[in-house]
Amino acid sequence: MEFYNDPLKVNEYEKMCEEYDGTEIYKVLDKHLAKGSSILELGSGPGNDIYYFQNRYTVTGSDLSDEFLLRCKKKYKNIPFLKLDAVSIETQQIFDCVFSNKVLHHLDREKLENSLKRQQQVIKLNGIFAHTFWLGDKEFTMEGMLFVFFDRDQLLNLVSKYFTIRETYEYKEFEDGDSILIVAENDRSA
Repeated sequence: MEFYNDPLKVNEYEKMCEEYDGTEIYKVLDKHLAKGSSILELGSGPGNDIYYFQNRYTVTGSDLSDEFLLRCKKKYKNIPFLKLDAVSIETQQIFDCVFSNKVLHHLDREKLENSLKRQQQVIKLNGIFAHTFWLGDKEFTMEGMLFVFFDRDQLLNLVSKYFTIRETYEYKEFEDGDSILIVAENDRSA
């Protein structure tokens, strides 16, 4: 996590994300989430997704990085931001949707399962879970951060223990089929 608290590293990360275009992900999400719905973004990073969300949803951003939070609060003065860990999600607020874009891949499988359990509690009944993941079968640490690439079927089976899958969308971030968006409904009590 120290990587994302170093201003120079955050500058590098923001530069790497300059060409980011989430249009296809947003189209899928918009089919499942009504305009004006409340959305919590886990791991807002530089705020690229918030740029789109702010005009469609009632957004709350979050990150564990003080540096990203500082920058997002300056960039989006009318958006509330919380310092949240993606596992414990320590907030009393309840949302129509919890969203993340390539954040939960920093969690090992046990922590991911704990995050799913907690998300059931912060997503309204019949609200949605919408997260993107890397697909594959590798796991490595870089700059002190864990990166987990998930087997598609194992990931869907894990999510299905807590949510009902409504749609999956596989897409290319760097290589064909390297990424997946999962949209699932919280139709069970936690």
